Amino acid sequence: MASATEDPVLERYFKGHKAAIASLDFSPNGKQLGAGRARELGSRRLSDLQKNTEDLSRPLYKKPPADSHAPGEWGRASKLQLNEGELKQQEELIERYAINIYLSDRISLHRHIEDKRMYECKSQKFNYRILPTTSVIIAFYNEAWSTLLRTIHSVLETSPAVLLKEIILVDDLSDRVYLKTQLETYISNLDRVRLIRTNKREGLVRARLIGATFATGDVLTFLDCHCECNSGWLEPLLERIGRDETAIVCPVIDTIDWNTFEFYMQTGEPMIGGFDWRLTFQWHSVPKHERDRRISRIDPIRSPTMAGGLFAVSKKYFQYLGTYDTGMEVWGGENLELSFRVWQCGGKLEIHPCSHVGHVFPKRAPYARPNFLQNTARAAEVWMDEYKEHFYNRNPPARKEAYGDISERKLLRERLRCKNFDWRGKFSEFKAHTAPVRSVDFSADGQFLATASEDKSIKVWSMYRQRFLYSLYRHTHWVRCAKFSPDGRLIVSCSEDKTIKIWDTTNKQCVNNFSDSVGFANFVDFNPSGTCIASAGSDQTVKVWDVRVNKLLQHYQVHSGGVNCISFHPSGNYLITASSDGTLKILDLLEGRLIYTLQGHTGPVFTVSFSKGGELFASGGADTQVLLWKTNFDELPSKGLNKRNLKRLHFDSPPHLLDIYPRTPHPHEEKVETVEINPKLEVIDLQISTPPVVDILSFDSTTTTETSGRTLPDKGEEACGYFLNPSLLSPECSPTTTKKKTEDMSDLPCESQRSIPHAVTDALEHIMEQLNVLTQISPQGLWRHLTDCEKEPCENLESSYDLLKENHVKNHLVSFSNIVLCVTFPVFIRHLFSLKAIALFTSCQI
Repeated sequence: MASATEDPVLERYFKGHKAAIASLDFSPNGKQLGAGRARELGSRRLSDLQKNTEDLSRPLYKKPPADSHAPGEWGRASKLQLNEGELKQQEELIERYAINIYLSDRISLHRHIEDKRMYECKSQKFNYRILPTTSVIIAFYNEAWSTLLRTIHSVLETSPAVLLKEIILVDDLSDRVYLKTQLETYISNLDRVRLIRTNKREGLVRARLIGATFATGDVLTFLDCHCECNSGWLEPLLERIGRDETAIVCPVIDTIDWNTFEFYMQTGEPMIGGFDWRLTFQWHSVPKHERDRRISRIDPIRSPTMAGGLFAVSKKYFQYLGTYDTGMEVWGGENLELSFRVWQCGGKLEIHPCSHVGHVFPKRAPYARPNFLQNTARAAEVWMDEYKEHFYNRNPPARKEAYGDISERKLLRERLRCKNFDWRGKFSEFKAHTAPVRSVDFSADGQFLATASEDKSIKVWSMYRQRFLYSLYRHTHWVRCAKFSPDGRLIVSCSEDKTIKIWDTTNKQCVNNFSDSVGFANFVDFNPSGTCIASAGSDQTVKVWDVRVNKLLQHYQVHSGGVNCISFHPSGNYLITASSDGTLKILDLLEGRLIYTLQGHTGPVFTVSFSKGGELFASGGADTQVLLWKTNFDELPSKGLNKRNLKRLHFDSPPHLLDIYPRTPHPHEEKVETVEINPKLEVIDLQISTPPVVDILSFDSTTTTETSGRTLPDKGEEACGYFLNPSLLSPECSPTTTKKKTEDMSDLPCESQRSIPHAVTDALEHIMEQLNVLTQISPQGLWRHLTDCEKEPCENLESSYDLLKENHVKNHLVSFSNIVLCVTFPVFIRHLFSLKAIALFTSCQI
């Protein structure tokens, strides 16, 4: 036995620690020895000297010097020159990982990324002594070696050591050989990195939760396994959570190209998260109301949803919220479920513009997500209330998904006293357009609203429930206008992609498409019957289309500048246009000609609209004026019709009456109310600079006819009474007896009283509406029309008149319809209104 004075002898050498040993202790039986390593930075309670000299922002590891010639350095794109064998190997790795791993393996694990953050972000100062610490959790499954290690090193080399508590790697039962012993050996040489392995396949959601249970930091920061953190990424996240523990904060997710590994940093305003009714995540631009709310451009941005892969959350608040829904399998849908829960249960979801993390978006999903519908159905059932029907309508198979027991999640919702989904939608306005809105239009019944936006979409809203219904996507550029048809069954839209589209509101599909290779339409609208549309072109043209047969009916070029707006007269016979050339023009669609040019504005005219009755229209323009115009089209000499202004670009004859009005019953037909208008018009060029009101002419609609002694039908009298089956009319019919017979047969539906073809009846109805007005005009005024008669059509009408008179109309309505079909309407109407024709129609009281 050695004496007490003998020198001590080294019995055994233990090696394992890489830093100073802070403490030693033997086990009670003396057979085991324990040693503890000191933290590299020591206690967070620093001495005064340390407070003055220590750089608390320095990371745990420092990046090696940059090699500007190395592949991918500073985030530049790389492309290798490969031989045939190397190229084949590269393709095999892309097929396996959906990422160009052959290139990734040749890029430094410590590569430098250029810091392009805003100046205010770089100059921001943080009090590191009061910021919370964080545990970074990275779950992976069969991840490539280089992308996983580059993620780990980027965290260690950009995160302040005083804030980074640990990195927790969760291996979700990977079967790659290099992720076994080789990975364990590698991370054993890294400080503050832990590896946890699952004993069965858990999926992303539960793997992250396993990592969270081992975390010791104040904040949980979740990252994907193929990321690269930029300088200063961590401090903004922790500072925001330190101020408000109920905030879940996401970094700006920059893109790393899967093939070239080029790092694309978002230098402008970042995008925020959204979703569609299929519950798929989408990116949107920041809405105006959120930009206005923020004081500084480095303030956090509220986001309705998050992508889900990268975010930081207080560990306590995460547990309070109920962590992840463990009933969700693998991955997919968990990001939206957590987003809904945060907003509905009193939290906040934000994106911090000063925190940037790059993410490799693979060529395709590296592995399938067969449980996506199950996960999203589970989220819909728990959080979306009655709005879940929108999800199921978009995903019919989801109704059959077995989404599991959700009773605990519903109890959680009750315990947290979460608000309903409708409140969340109104609060965050996740349903709004993401770019300026160019057009709004109510349906005729006032139940729906259509909006068109520069985000290339049309959205339809319910006014009754004050909520969004659905979006229409097919345009490839800004949508400038969207209008409902009179019956609300169709929507017409025009876009800067030079197309006009017709949408069916029942199946939400595009059912018609009109394209123009010259210019785009600024404005488009239906005529009152819903059978035609008219477009106002940026190429100075106005076009009228028949939506039933996809036919261009009329094409006018009457302006010297782009046409900004149009408006149909309630009768459907007239169209007014507003142009950047400073003029308004009125087109007679039945005559196929320009009849008025109005000048009152001193600059471009942007908008125009007829009043409901058509007696007024208003216009507004760049001169800040709103002009109100009176439009009682009065009886003027027909010789004065100015044909000089007509610039029609097609050479067809003027459209027939039945080209404008339906030949057959149309599903969108709406009966047009008769409006008292005299079609005998004279072109008037008004050269008035700034008239507050322009009274074109006055017209007394109560004037009665001087020849026939006939009165207009009473308000509310059935229009079909004027087109009864001829067999029901007596030869000596008079206005009184006709009205009486109409009353006697009031119990019969109008359709059952017609025995002539429906298309002819429609034509006759419109003709009689015009005759009801024209019979109030003096015989002298009617005779003036005869001076313009072309010889041949007049002769045809004279012979047709004799035939009609001989057969007393009632047996030859088919012959009458042939006149309508064979004679162009503008010519026919002038000749029909001779005294002979008027006498004939008056005597028979049609």
